[in-house]
Amino acid sequence: MKNNLCCIGVLAVCGMSFPSFADIKIDPADYVAAPKGTNMVMLYQQNAWANDAYSGGKKSVKGLDMKLNLGIVRLIHFTEFFNTGYVWDPQILIPVGRQKNGLTDDKYAGIGDISVGATLWTINRPEQNEYLGWSAFITAPTGRDKNKGYALSNNRWAADLQVGYVKGLTDKVTFELVGETEFYTKQRKTHSQKRPLFQIQNHWRYNFTESTHAAITFRQNWGAKERLDDESIATSHNNSTFMFTLATMVTPKVGVQAQWLKDISIREGAKIDNALQFRLVYAF
Repeated sequence: MKNNLCCIGVLAVCGMSFPSFADIKIDPADYVAAPKGTNMVMLYQQNAWANDAYSGGKKSVKGLDMKLNLGIVRLIHFTEFFNTGYVWDPQILIPVGRQKNGLTDDKYAGIGDISVGATLWTINRPEQNEYLGWSAFITAPTGRDKNKGYALSNNRWAADLQVGYVKGLTDKVTFELVGETEFYTKQRKTHSQKRPLFQIQNHWRYNFTESTHAAITFRQNWGAKERLDDESIATSHNNSTFMFTLATMVTPKVGVQAQWLKDISIREGAKIDNALQFRLVYAF
């Protein structure tokens, strides 16, 4: 059993080194509803690097030399929610990526876990710059080589529930707060059990113009302790992250966004030293 737990622990380090796809990350202004009938195609490019992993707040692995290059295609359609007058946005996220683990010299490239879901806005007041949205996403274990412990697949079903509130404090400053809970089924290969993850993130967005903004983000999560046969293979998270965002609409239909991200403190998992993320949006 100890040998099995050791192997599973190595897989857990690989799989937890970067944010899972079940955890649908929220960018600044994501909880601002677009007009009904709007379609969006979003293309993401993410590049992250990590060298050290932590367990229980202590450094457990050095010299990971782990790199992840990830692309995501996200398709969104804004429409009315079944004649209620509310807006919602059914969508799908399809990740494709490449991961290199310097510790084991493993390489991987392929499709990741696909997510589907939507946000429903119960407050949608563009004139007051105020929004309240409720989101639900389901992530399926569709990733290639999902039994090998790569970050692109958790090899388990997951449900991500979110609520996000946006409020304009002045003509230039907007505050956004998002609460989130994730639930997981058993890991399909090892049958390990993972407890829910709780997360809160807030964005402070400065709007230079109606089409250009900068934002700082603070993200904190807790939970997600993982066990197998009453033995702990991953302790609970207490991880915090900082992110800076710059975004603009190049034309009325085309938008670009660039982000820099860094983990501030990590209790469980690998610490992201730096990550660069880019997004291209086409709205029609």
